[in-house]
Amino acid sequence: MTIHQHSFLGGMTISAIPDMAKVVFSHGLTSTFRDGFIPMVRNFRTFKLAAQEVKDAGTALDMVLDSRAMAIYDITDDFGRHTAFERGLSSLSTRFGIVSLMAPWNAALKQFSGLVTMTTIMRASQRVAAGKGTARDIRNLASSGIDADLARRISMEFSIYGDEQDGILLAKAGDWDDNGAREAFRVAVVREVDRIIVTPGQDRPLWMSTELGKTVGQFKSFSISSMQRTMLAGFQQRDAATLNGAMLSLGLGAVTYWAKETIAGRETSEDPKVWAVEALDWSGLTGWLMDANGGLEKATRGTLGLSMITGKPISRYATRNAPGALLGPTLDAASDIFQATGAIAAGDFKQSDLHTVRQLIPTQNLFWLRTLFDRVEAATGDALGLPDTAQAKSR
Repeated sequence: MTIHQHSFLGGMTISAIPDMAKVVFSHGLTSTFRDGFIPMVRNFRTFKLAAQEVKDAGTALDMVLDSRAMAIYDITDDFGRHTAFERGLSSLSTRFGIVSLMAPWNAALKQFSGLVTMTTIMRASQRVAAGKGTARDIRNLASSGIDADLARRISMEFSIYGDEQDGILLAKAGDWDDNGAREAFRVAVVREVDRIIVTPGQDRPLWMSTELGKTVGQFKSFSISSMQRTMLAGFQQRDAATLNGAMLSLGLGAVTYWAKETIAGRETSEDPKVWAVEALDWSGLTGWLMDANGGLEKATRGTLGLSMITGKPISRYATRNAPGALLGPTLDAASDIFQATGAIAAGDFKQSDLHTVRQLIPTQNLFWLRTLFDRVEAATGDALGLPDTAQAKSR
């Protein structure tokens, strides 16, 4: 499983660019800038203190735990001490989160979203405690498990121990006397942060907890959780924040498409329809629906699915074979291995087969190493005199 992760997920940090829109999706443009960007620029030292408060709540610890990436890899659901080899693979997985820059990216985004979330919860609690809470304040606090009494207690503890510096609210919850208020406040922050920066949890269907389900559904827990926490939550929210967040997600999805194609050495399309479909795919708004579309396109050879609109497969699925699209990366890797070994045995090893072997090498798809692997692959093919066939770019 670690091999799949290291071979396929080297560009996951680039894929996570649309995560920046999730804060707007949840809190709106005004709160994001007022409680996040402006305080960060105005007083970064105080911003770091607030970020530490987010860590104390029990989230944004990806530099140590790599919890979000591990959940996306689907390797956090095993129990027991395991063998030394298995523990070594787990350790290697956490190191991969560092070298791929996913861990620092997640930590930074969770700290930022946590700061906005803490400020939003605190201000809503203060308004409710003062009898000035809006229906939205009451609804949002209730969704986080905070009723009017807890809001009053949180507001009271903040008035005693909290501080405000340049628009940044420092809760200092570790000093609070009311343990119940502190626990409710921190649980609400962690819940909201894990919803904004989607961290897969108990959103998966039960069949994905079976051994076969884990194999077929590997790397799909993120898209399932994203559907639950982003799209369905947005449908229920139905406000300006949802609209602004969706538009920003689509914009950042287009940026991700451009970045992915540029890093891979491919030309971006000049067709607006392709850009629209790619932006929708990379935005993460549609969750597992795009996975279903990719499987449908592979199963029907492009006669059904969004490729009917654009005339070409979505870039994220273009290099996947049918078994990989339908049955997961383990079957994808097995199919590639059989293809390569079969070509060697038949004496028909081509440049495309060399590319298939390259795709199985750990770290081959790290976005900052990809160009080096491309050059080594091309030089190896030339040195071996392999027939030059239409070569697909790596995943």
